[in-house]
Amino acid sequence: MTFNKLSAAWWRFAFLLALLLGALLISTEAQHRGDAVEYSLVTVALATHGTPDVRPSDITLARSLAPALQGVYDLVEPGLRQNGKDLYPAFAIGKDGKAYSIHFFGYSLLAAPPFKLLHALGLPPFKAYQIINLGMVFVLGLSLFRLFGSAPRALLGVLLFMLCGGWHYGGWGSPECLSAAALLAALILYCDDAPIAGGVLAGLAALQNPTIVFFFAYAPLLRAGLHYRADAGWRVSLRAMLQRRYLLGLAIGVLLALLPVLWNLYQFGVPSIIAQRASDPALISLIRLHSFYFDLNQGMIMGIPGVMAMLLLWGWRKLATGQIVHQALLLLSCVLFTMALAIPAMAIHNWNSDAAGVMRYAFWASMPFLFALFWRLRTLPRWPVALLFGVVLVQAVCTAEAKRYNYVELSPLCKWIMQRAPGLVNPEPEIFVERSGHLETYLQQELIYTFNFGGRAIKTLYNPANTKVDEQLCGTGNRLASDNHYHDTDRQWRYINGPVRCQNGAVSHQ
Repeated sequence: MTFNKLSAAWWRFAFLLALLLGALLISTEAQHRGDAVEYSLVTVALATHGTPDVRPSDITLARSLAPALQGVYDLVEPGLRQNGKDLYPAFAIGKDGKAYSIHFFGYSLLAAPPFKLLHALGLPPFKAYQIINLGMVFVLGLSLFRLFGSAPRALLGVLLFMLCGGWHYGGWGSPECLSAAALLAALILYCDDAPIAGGVLAGLAALQNPTIVFFFAYAPLLRAGLHYRADAGWRVSLRAMLQRRYLLGLAIGVLLALLPVLWNLYQFGVPSIIAQRASDPALISLIRLHSFYFDLNQGMIMGIPGVMAMLLLWGWRKLATGQIVHQALLLLSCVLFTMALAIPAMAIHNWNSDAAGVMRYAFWASMPFLFALFWRLRTLPRWPVALLFGVVLVQAVCTAEAKRYNYVELSPLCKWIMQRAPGLVNPEPEIFVERSGHLETYLQQELIYTFNFGGRAIKTLYNPANTKVDEQLCGTGNRLASDNHYHDTDRQWRYINGPVRCQNGAVSHQ
């Protein structure tokens, strides 16, 4: 294809994609979910007085623009008026005595110009988040066109991204969609000989989700592996990693990713005030790691089952031995990268945070798997149309299914299995408690938590440190029977799967 034909095709594709995303922007409403309270107030602050500190006047304006958040704004305002006394936990007082969001203001800074323009035009100003979220999806689409050299294939790539979480999170006033699209585009561009653009996008993605900084260690190794040739050896690939453009791309991205750290050190005296306030390394566990990938409420499996199945099952028999090893290493590297993204996230206090189907962290952490699929498809002259249709269908079903429940409700699939075989699914305790009780709360070891079906408890969660558990479950003078179906889970909590069985005797259950 000549340059002129490619250029014309690029412009046609860009115009078509802009129309499609513009139609989505117009036809959907902004959703004040995730960390929208903090981002909305900081966006108002940046748009009105040009600084990220939040003032009572910012809340007054935000109230008029986002009535749905008024209740939370009412909780924030008194602390601002009392010079930080009893300040809402999502905000902190900086060294200059002003109140700032504990989330870095990079996302709000991107949203401030369209916010100001929309407000001046009398249009809903908080659609600014949709503009920058879908704007990054547009950038992703251009990177896919570069990767495939085909408008239909690039559009299918965008569609898959939207069906892997982008459809839900694109309308949020929170940066998950932007981070996911930027991370996927960064992987594509860095590995496809556009390292500076890739580095910039990865840096933008890391502004609000700091664990994406692992990109800068992973991407050079990934590119070296993808471009390895047996006849040239590893030295050629490794030398390619040290080219000036690639080092410059990494340097620019790292500098962008360091901005939140420098800001936190300056204002709060710590590298990350969120990590200080809202995380605990003791919470990192194999239970949470399993939950991150396979939880039937918000795990990655709920976001990209079709993509996972295609990567694991498709095309292996047609590959030569060397190609099988190459593809297996690519897949393994993606698994390791997602684990690097997941492990720091497991330390957060609020594991069952607001989500749309797949949890927010698992959404953007799943992008390496989409990249692996796209990179494999790139090498094929003809795509497996029927198989890809099946993947799109599976992802569309998952996207529709996520609309049927929220983060304080068990997913229909999890509920269905639990009703019939409660021992097959044992969610992380916080997920079980909040979703079966339909309420955000803190786990209390003196309480018993149950999932009821048919008028009786068929799954029970308790903490063995509770000395009154026998009396609470079995009545005075009785104790839990040893033949209950016990399952030990995270943080010393324990499930009883099936009806609770008791026996005479006041000996406390161990």
